[in-house]
Amino acid sequence: MRRPFLNRQRELRLLDATIRSAQAELVILYGRRGVGKSALVQHVLAQGGHRVIYYRATRRTLPLQLAALRESVVQTYPERYIPPTFPAFESFLQYLVHLAQELTHPVILVIDELPYLVEADPSLLSVLQHWWDEHKANARLKLFLLGSTLAFMERQVLDMGAPLYHRRTRSIKLEPMDYAEAALFFPNYPPQQKMEAYAILGGMPLYLEQFDPNRNIEQNVVTTVLQSHTFLAEEPEWLLLEEFRRDLLYSSILRAVAIGHRRPSDIANAVGKQSAQDITVALDKLQQLGLVVREVPVTERFLPRSRRSLYYLADEYLHFWYRFVDPHSSLVARGLGSQIWSQRIVPHLAHFVSRPAFERACRQFIWLVVEAGKLPLPVVAVGAWWGGEGREIDLIAVDTENQTVLAGSCKWTEEPMDVSDYAALQRDIVSAQRELHPREDLTLVLFSRSGFTPRLHHLAQVEGERLLLVDLARMYEGVQQNWLPGQDSNLRPSG
Repeated sequence: MRRPFLNRQRELRLLDATIRSAQAELVILYGRRGVGKSALVQHVLAQGGHRVIYYRATRRTLPLQLAALRESVVQTYPERYIPPTFPAFESFLQYLVHLAQELTHPVILVIDELPYLVEADPSLLSVLQHWWDEHKANARLKLFLLGSTLAFMERQVLDMGAPLYHRRTRSIKLEPMDYAEAALFFPNYPPQQKMEAYAILGGMPLYLEQFDPNRNIEQNVVTTVLQSHTFLAEEPEWLLLEEFRRDLLYSSILRAVAIGHRRPSDIANAVGKQSAQDITVALDKLQQLGLVVREVPVTERFLPRSRRSLYYLADEYLHFWYRFVDPHSSLVARGLGSQIWSQRIVPHLAHFVSRPAFERACRQFIWLVVEAGKLPLPVVAVGAWWGGEGREIDLIAVDTENQTVLAGSCKWTEEPMDVSDYAALQRDIVSAQRELHPREDLTLVLFSRSGFTPRLHHLAQVEGERLLLVDLARMYEGVQQNWLPGQDSNLRPSG
């Protein structure tokens, strides 16, 4: 059974408005493989009942590409005359103009995996540029160009010097789903299992679809991850093989970051390099691909360089795979997935979920309630802060003046949070106030896996809107009510 299309409401509305617009449209949609680009476009076009020329490029010669393009036109418009061949991509584009002149509805072309088509015809983007300049006044032309190779799409399609620069009418970088969107794949999971599933799989729809929502976390991990020859078991290696062929440095860096090496010098030492300079190019490449993210204290986000830079895997599933699956690949091959789960994963799962997945989810929650207008704070950035002597604050939100308007602590522990956790957060803010510049009306928020003690509930009632308590049920209650940004929801001190 085909799963229902979940969320992406903003993008759906944007693409629907694009198709219905009274002008020609050239839309660039890109994001990592598996993030849901094709499904998004196909869904919005199907919902509108539009006829679409959809072509998914693959690695093959230009004549074969053009023949496949022609076949896509035949499938969409079987009743119309179509030339026996298109000798060049330019002739195909001219045929689209001919169609647009004869039809009363828009001619919609979707080219999926654009980089493969450009690989077959390096002049394609320049041809497309000149064609668009000549025919962009034709309101019936709607082009959607999709790509999974982030570096290619950003440098050769969107960059200032690229042929299509200033030609696109919209560009959308499709990001992985947040924790709340990912939970829609598991409607019957209790909140803790929803968060564990997010920590393991992240927000990539292609990964989330591999889990059976009617099986628990252990059953899903054992059968889809800790088993040879499954999609999830082989995906990380295929991903790196596609991007880097057999360069072992990249996988070594991912492995080092996954087990806890955060600073460039530590990562370099872990992979056998002399200094951070030896891995700079590789780290940059991994960032461009959306596999690694460089984080700095939110107060230093505008600085070109920071001595406090830390690196994390941007993809939760890669983090899980390199942390727990890759080191035990021999046991996986022997069919000992249940043993790996019980002996190698369960004892460390709580710590793994805690950071960075749960902390990321807490920051996403703040954005959700701020964007929904349920937390009226002038937030422009949400992140974390850390300084010397091991001081750190899990969540910091700042305004346009770089003043801290909200600070929070995120605890994934079996014990409920108490007044002492509130006091510890206050002390951390005071000790770092020269950097944080907290506002007088600073809001504090505590996130807890296991809830809060009665006396902390009482204190929150006394403090009012200055102290917010958010447990897992509250983080997911919006999902259970189909709450999305812009819909009605309330955030009040717990208790």
